[in-house]
Amino acid sequence: MPQQKRERSSQVSRNVNPFPKLIFLALGPALVLGGLWRLTGSQDNSPAPTPDVIAVMSPSAPQTPVLSARRTPAVLSRETSAVGFEQALRPLGGAVLPGSCAAVSIDGVLSLSDGIDTPVVPASTTKFIVGAVALDILGPTFTFTTEVKAEISGGVVGSIYLVGGGDPLLSAAWYPKDKNYSKYEQEPATSLEALADAVVAAGVTQINGNIVGDASHFDSELYAPSWPIEFRAIQGGPIAALLVNDGLVFGDSSRSSDPAFGAAREFTRLLKERGVIILGAPTSGQSPAGIATVASISSAPLVDIVGEMLRNSDNNTAEMILKEIGFRAQGAATRAAGISAVMNILTNWGIDLEGVTFSDGSGLSRDNKVTCAAFLQILERFSFDDPLVSQMAVAGVSGTLTDYFIGGPLEGRLHAKTGSLGGVKTLVGFVEVEGASVIRFALLLQTPGIHEEAAFKPLWEGILADALGTYPIGPGVDEVGPLSVISAGP
Repeated sequence: MPQQKRERSSQVSRNVNPFPKLIFLALGPALVLGGLWRLTGSQDNSPAPTPDVIAVMSPSAPQTPVLSARRTPAVLSRETSAVGFEQALRPLGGAVLPGSCAAVSIDGVLSLSDGIDTPVVPASTTKFIVGAVALDILGPTFTFTTEVKAEISGGVVGSIYLVGGGDPLLSAAWYPKDKNYSKYEQEPATSLEALADAVVAAGVTQINGNIVGDASHFDSELYAPSWPIEFRAIQGGPIAALLVNDGLVFGDSSRSSDPAFGAAREFTRLLKERGVIILGAPTSGQSPAGIATVASISSAPLVDIVGEMLRNSDNNTAEMILKEIGFRAQGAATRAAGISAVMNILTNWGIDLEGVTFSDGSGLSRDNKVTCAAFLQILERFSFDDPLVSQMAVAGVSGTLTDYFIGGPLEGRLHAKTGSLGGVKTLVGFVEVEGASVIRFALLLQTPGIHEEAAFKPLWEGILADALGTYPIGPGVDEVGPLSVISAGP
């Protein structure tokens, strides 16, 4: 029933002819001024005073009346383009099969709403929601901090503890640009070398005990239980509060089953390279209470880490941010607490959550479900120049959209988040229109084979690009804006 109501509402908007409104708006000022003239004329019968000065006309005067529709050019342009734009979107709506949804709006006004209330597996577009909530709860300047703790005496320490703070981009220099493990550069990385340098600068010359990796800031769940087994350590995970190189150790071909131990191995290598004598071995464990901090390093601001997550569709970053959300909002650094916090924020934002469920933060789980209606409501919270939007992948330019929309009308203009699983292909985002209008859209497709490029690319670069890229179909904002000031002459 909600879907039928929305579609009826959309149909009503398509059948409304905007031109009577425009005529009324154009005639309105004249009718108002005429009425005022008649009113003043009927109330004042005294003879006109004899002027004692000569009135001088202003050297310039506006051509557009104060109450003209041209004073709101974005609205006027949208109204004059509405019918044509909705017609251009019809092929996109026709391509949406049962179980999928599509929604498009212009400046908050709905233009397409096919299957808008259908819950669909969102895949990696889930990350946009996680990023939006993270910036709300943690703030754009929030940073993750990794610490080294030990008791120093004359440059010598017993065991030294590498304590993770949930930084998803902590890495040694070789890893962020290694194409064997990631298609995209994982920047801005937090340098493990810089932390090793800080330990040496603090005066540590010899470690008589072990190098202990401490991942106790998060819970011990390394993989979401709803992930397929074949995704583990390949598509996502292991997830831990101390994670270096996404769990990889220099020289190893597979990820460590104990991320804290793997991090301790990497840190041991770097300390030895800097001349530190180490008598013990790398291991994992928890640091004693009250032990001093020898050195620390902070990540880039959260807004930049969210950007890396969105552009690269970084699954580990998403899951670690979700656990940090849970810790900051509910005091528990768990996936479940993070999901609860996300749902609470969406409720506070007034998002319609009927049919919406989350099982993870990355979108690898098929248990996640989101409607196009909910996505559109979330997108409406952000302007095109919002930092979150500016961090998204750009069509034909960056991240997961580098190879798409090249040479078409959306290249360099569409900012979006992609998503893909077997039988699922999703895209949500923004298109800026010259003159300050913004198109927001959600296209969540779920049908066998749709994740194959031969199936989704014609929809993206054909129907979607043709419809969104040619807006406005009627006169643009610059054509219907206030007329320029004219000279009145001497």
